[in-house]
Amino acid sequence: MNLDINILHHIGLITSNMNITIERYEKLGFSFTPLSLPRIPLKPGGELESLGVGNRCAIFQNNYLEVLGVVDKARWDTITEAQRGPYDIDKPLRRFEGLHVMHFGADDLEAVHKRLIEQGTSCSDIKPFQRIVDTPDGKKMMHAKTVHFPENANPEGLIQIAQHVTPELVLQPRYMQHANGAKTIIEIIVCTTNPSEYAAKYERYSGHKSEQKGSSYILNLGYSSVRVISPENMGDILPGRLPPALPFLAGFTVAVTDLHTTRNVLTDNQIPFVDNGERLIVRSEDACGSAVLFVNE
Repeated sequence: MNLDINILHHIGLITSNMNITIERYEKLGFSFTPLSLPRIPLKPGGELESLGVGNRCAIFQNNYLEVLGVVDKARWDTITEAQRGPYDIDKPLRRFEGLHVMHFGADDLEAVHKRLIEQGTSCSDIKPFQRIVDTPDGKKMMHAKTVHFPENANPEGLIQIAQHVTPELVLQPRYMQHANGAKTIIEIIVCTTNPSEYAAKYERYSGHKSEQKGSSYILNLGYSSVRVISPENMGDILPGRLPPALPFLAGFTVAVTDLHTTRNVLTDNQIPFVDNGERLIVRSEDACGSAVLFVNE
């Protein structure tokens, strides 16, 4: 067991229309869980309550892609910005629709939290999180715990550190079958005018050192990585990608069993893509605001 951050726990799209986003990603070859409603405490020490937002997830071997949106506007509108805290999805949507969520994953969040405090990194206490999920034995409550950072620390997205308490309820094998052969998210791409500064920030968060490779800074977490790049050099990775805002989460890379299968799925579903032989790139305008890259595992 690695006691520090070792993976992208999950990443997430925030959308104003979940049905349209899910339909599009199904055409990209992903399968999704039924709708689930996250619950958090709305006051210190309070009971966990629903927010009026819901998610559906594409589950992989060791992490997942979340699609998040408001599903009960009446409920959502009763909750103040202060109560929403780091779960306020209205603010990201005012910037653009697309990739906004990046959660690092750890096996021992208490150890990570201790390291953050000792090194002087501002962060929250460890917070509980739960939502009801479908299982073969009926509906059950999954549990996780998270640490978040001050709002102004991460203008690029909703950045947290998370640990599964009940991973078996989230990473269910029955949801891991994807037509495109997806196995795991191996990379997220962050675009900023200050790549070295952001790489250093992620080093502090994760406990890992970054390495400059060409025009990118790469932070290898173990099971997955973070790539940080400037808008001037983004074309090296994502040809034609234009920033909707800066900084921002530009896209993610999925490892698949067979790129030939993925290529066929995209072609059959009439999804435009760039094929450079070693990877397939679906542009952000064809994937609801996030570039999606596919490579062989």
